[in-house]
Amino acid sequence: MTDNELEQRRIDNIGKQVDNASLPAGSSMYYYCRGCGGPTAVLPEGWWKEQPPKHCDACKKEGIPDDSYDDWLRARGEKPVPR
Repeated sequence: MTDNELEQRRIDNIGKQVDNASLPAGSSMYYYCRGCGGPTAVLPEGWWKEQPPKHCDACKKEGIPDDSYDDWLRARGEKPVPR
């Protein structure tokens, strides 16, 4: 993935994340890539066995560091991903 591809993915994902805290009890939980903000998993509320992936496949290949998407959002004046 090039820097331009990562930048475009980040732009495309602004504001698309579900705030799990705003969902009714019993709803599925949504998890997002810490590199680009794209979805990584949707798990039932009571999951506990396996941690959801922190990165999507593309960001895993590139070795994008944790929380770089939140830092990128803050630098643009956007709110970080609700977690």
